[in-house]
Amino acid sequence: METSQHLFKELENAEKLFSDGSIKNAQKIVRNVIKQSKSLTKIPNKLRHKINAALNKSKYFDEISSFATNPKRENLITKINALAKNPNKDPKKHAHEIHDIQAQWQLLDLSSKPASKSQWLKFNELTNKAWEPCKEYFDEIKQIKINNAEQRKVIIDEIIIFIESNKKNWPDARKLITYLQKTFQKWQQYAPVQNEDLDKLKNMYFEAKKPINEEIKKQEEINKELKNSLIQKVKEIQHEDNESCIQEFIKLKDQWSKIGPAGRKEEKKLWNLFNKSADRFFAEKKDKIKNEIIVIKDLNSKLKKEGISISEINESLKEIIHAKNSNEYKKLQSDIKKELNKVKLLNKESKIKSYIDLYNILNKKIDINHAPNIFLDSINNSFNNNESDLKELNYVCIKLEVKAGIKSLKKDQEIRNQIQLELLSNKFNKSDKSNLDDVDSLIIHFIKNFSTNDAKKSHNDLWKRISKCIEVLL
Repeated sequence: METSQHLFKELENAEKLFSDGSIKNAQKIVRNVIKQSKSLTKIPNKLRHKINAALNKSKYFDEISSFATNPKRENLITKINALAKNPNKDPKKHAHEIHDIQAQWQLLDLSSKPASKSQWLKFNELTNKAWEPCKEYFDEIKQIKINNAEQRKVIIDEIIIFIESNKKNWPDARKLITYLQKTFQKWQQYAPVQNEDLDKLKNMYFEAKKPINEEIKKQEEINKELKNSLIQKVKEIQHEDNESCIQEFIKLKDQWSKIGPAGRKEEKKLWNLFNKSADRFFAEKKDKIKNEIIVIKDLNSKLKKEGISISEINESLKEIIHAKNSNEYKKLQSDIKKELNKVKLLNKESKIKSYIDLYNILNKKIDINHAPNIFLDSINNSFNNNESDLKELNYVCIKLEVKAGIKSLKKDQEIRNQIQLELLSNKFNKSDKSNLDDVDSLIIHFIKNFSTNDAKKSHNDLWKRISKCIEVLL
């Protein structure tokens, strides 16, 4: 005597498949239950209600599928109608356009509820009409469809061989999912096929994949349990030191990453629960970061108001541990760099001014104490000079112009050429390198050969040229 208990279990399986997104498989079970229920002498009310609920859910998903795909099918009908009314002059190109539209239509049937009878009849009628201008090419297209069907059979055989080779030691779920994705991409390349082959191949394809899908689900269930176990371990972390709690959580996170997927629907939910279980560890750290950010903002405010030195800020930053990756910390570092560049620029400007003022110091218009220390001895000695050596002063000026890349006067071109040759020679003969090769040495040489006793406009003009070189070289 037939009982209905196994049908209840089948409907429970269908419900789970609906929930997991395996709509086609769930619908197949529902159809099978309806078929088997007809052999029962009497269908219990509870079973009848369950069948009706499952049937309604199946219809609901069909409606959703139709809602999504019907506009696409109508668009394909419009395209094939346009081809029928206005054929391509090249029969081959015309046939390929029809072929592409048919391929799209069949892919919609593969991924969703098949087209309605009225849609299919309309599409088929227009397709037949569109084929009329290229009947000679039809046989070639038919052969393409036959070849595509053969290639799809090869893919099915490859899946069966893959299963036989791996069923004793299955790869992990990630690799199996990737394999199925690549297989489906390959399957899509061989479309369209003849209408009489389409459903048969589709069923063979799904049946061939079934053991792989079952293994994926099996592994996902195991992975789900493993991930639930890690969530429980996070809940059980109870170290007094909060940092130790965080470190243990990070180790568990590393273990999590090595576990395969737990199913598309469950994965995100489990991941969120895993992280939420660790929120309590990071609450204390967030408070520390928040407090350190207040300190950082205060330091930055003082920096802008020049109420604190950069060295004092750097000393305070040694206490910052948790907020080093914060935007506020990065901004303070950037503002410190800007301030250092500003100080560097001011120092540079001050140094340039102190060098340019040397001429006034030599002429006793500015106190010698304003001169940089490196020049003090030379300046004091120059006060005892009776007269200037204009030739040496001119040499210093031209050499600085060469080093600064500034043009010299036309009358100085011969000396400039000699200096350039001298610099080139020094570059290749290190032992013969002149002592007068840097700015300070050249300026000291100028001071040693200068006397305020005979200072005149020509000396002042030389110094103006030297001043321009100093601005470039310093």
